[in-house]
Amino acid sequence: MRRILNNIKILILPIIIYCVFLCICFERFSNWNCIYTILLQSIIPTITAYAIAYGNICGIFDFTIGSSLIISGVVGGMCAANYGFAGMIVGSFISGILISSITGVFNRVLRIPSLVLTMGLTMIYEIIGKQLAGQFGFVQIENRYTVLGEPQNIIIIFVVSMILFYFIFNHTIFSFHMRAVGSNEFVAKNAGIKTELVKFKSFVYGGIFLSIAAILTLSQSGSVGAQTGLGSVTIVFKPLISILLAIVFQRACNLTFGIFISQFSLNIIFIGLIAVGMPDTFQNVVLGLFLLIVMIFFRNTEELRSSNSNIKIFYEKLIKGA
Repeated sequence: MRRILNNIKILILPIIIYCVFLCICFERFSNWNCIYTILLQSIIPTITAYAIAYGNICGIFDFTIGSSLIISGVVGGMCAANYGFAGMIVGSFISGILISSITGVFNRVLRIPSLVLTMGLTMIYEIIGKQLAGQFGFVQIENRYTVLGEPQNIIIIFVVSMILFYFIFNHTIFSFHMRAVGSNEFVAKNAGIKTELVKFKSFVYGGIFLSIAAILTLSQSGSVGAQTGLGSVTIVFKPLISILLAIVFQRACNLTFGIFISQFSLNIIFIGLIAVGMPDTFQNVVLGLFLLIVMIFFRNTEELRSSNSNIKIFYEKLIKGA
């Protein structure tokens, strides 16, 4: 019951943000279609965040997510042209999990900082995606294969993805090992946990959600375009910020729900700033300030609670001693 109440408390954040923009742009935000649109726009970034989360908890910064997602979508589009709807699904999953597994193997064998490794691999994957997409730089599918891009189907797939992420993150041996590695890799290794295998699994599990995000992206827009010059890294930014916020909220609610609420809140801010007419540069400034304010507030709240608890214990001991 307490967990449910904590989850409800976290809902206050997007409600407050929405009310602020409701006062500023009443005509734009005073209808249910606006909320519905924000919800739909939050789904793919949330699933992308699920793909990043496993590695992030293990202490891995994976910047290949964006380029891997593009490769998965491009391969899915190519398979749709040759093998139909089933080919698109299978092609996206195989390529997404395969490219994530390759990243995991490189991380295990080369043993260099994940930030450096994944940044280098991102450049390579972008070139591969560009070559696969052909001279036009994008792959398009027929309208009959975009059925998963319909709103009701996106929501159903999102709910299934949410349940799957929740189960893997909370009810598997991997989840406990993952937290142990992220908390202290040296201690986890001494406890008998195969830390390198855990990190590799984090890439593989991430590949599953990466593939789902690629399929939804391809289905919703009808096409996937290749990017070069580290342009695919921008796909990672919003999901990564939502993970950071969700980790802050984790003591109040489950990470699965926290990531979605964080992403939903971020999308309210972005749509609100666009409605106000703010330029892109100012949007990034507001996003950075929002991240800092939320993290500082919740961090100080936890420290305040801890200090109050220590003071209470001190007075109890003092009273007993008296």
